[in-house]
Amino acid sequence: MPLLALVENLRNLIVTHNGHDEAGFRRTAEAIIRELGVENRPSEARSLREALGNASSVTNGNSASTVGALTPLAKQSNGLVSFVESPQRQLLFFRKETEQALQRIVLENRECEKLAEAGLRPKGRLLFWGPPGCGKTATAGWLANELSLPFGIVRLGTLITSFVGETGSNLQRVLALAARVPMVLLIDEADAVAKARDDNNDVGELRRVVNALLQGLDSFNSKRSLVILASNHSHLFDPAVWRRFDDVVPFSMPTNAERLVLLQHLTSGLKQLAGCSFADIERAVNETAKAKVLSGVKSVAWASVVTAARDWRLRVASAVGARKKRK
Repeated sequence: MPLLALVENLRNLIVTHNGHDEAGFRRTAEAIIRELGVENRPSEARSLREALGNASSVTNGNSASTVGALTPLAKQSNGLVSFVESPQRQLLFFRKETEQALQRIVLENRECEKLAEAGLRPKGRLLFWGPPGCGKTATAGWLANELSLPFGIVRLGTLITSFVGETGSNLQRVLALAARVPMVLLIDEADAVAKARDDNNDVGELRRVVNALLQGLDSFNSKRSLVILASNHSHLFDPAVWRRFDDVVPFSMPTNAERLVLLQHLTSGLKQLAGCSFADIERAVNETAKAKVLSGVKSVAWASVVTAARDWRLRVASAVGARKKRK
């Protein structure tokens, strides 16, 4: 293992230990073990694996320690970032170009030391854009799992305040935390903090927020963390924001073939549902499964899933229509 990588991993072990971040400590240890395996040093990897297993047998007896493992990180962000204990483990079924872009991001970040030796750095500032329910948040969690990093989500409700200048300060605070502590940080609904500064309704605060975002992205130079902005309305972004991204990954509504693949994965073979997103299908499957458990039914017909998905879409359409009538 290169000296720089060893020092960085040791540093991460110390930081996570001092922060009582059990999950982060284990992720770093797992990363070291994987590196030893890649370098064909099985005895050292086995020794560390045994030591880590013994440590887990002691700590796993206390479920509270696992549940609260990421609490210190959340405190460091003053509650602005919510950390997910068990992020997405499997990549969803995307089109080839999207999957290739994601795999490239993983490869570059896993080989960050090799890139650093050549004076290069991996992709760390990303934009995920596309319709709601098509996997942006789940994929950010998958990246965190693949890179053995904590996964934090910034919600607008905690980030944006009514006090002048505070939203921009909050934004720079979470970016500074990601620069200091290796993690995958997702800023959801990012168009609210990256909106074009020529908005005629702007009273000055928008400019301050966008300027804070630009400054935070410019100063973000971590080679271990990923900062991901997610948006359903990227066309609203200020032109200056686009230049800060290392990569832009599009997410689209699934095709019929992709819906079928997801259905087969979730239910062992159901027909596709035209017009449904990944989230629509998963919600329908979950609703049908709960109904099965509560009613004592032993099997689920695919028609039940279709009905549940269509009922949900009708409820959404009805709510949207009612809102438009009120306007």
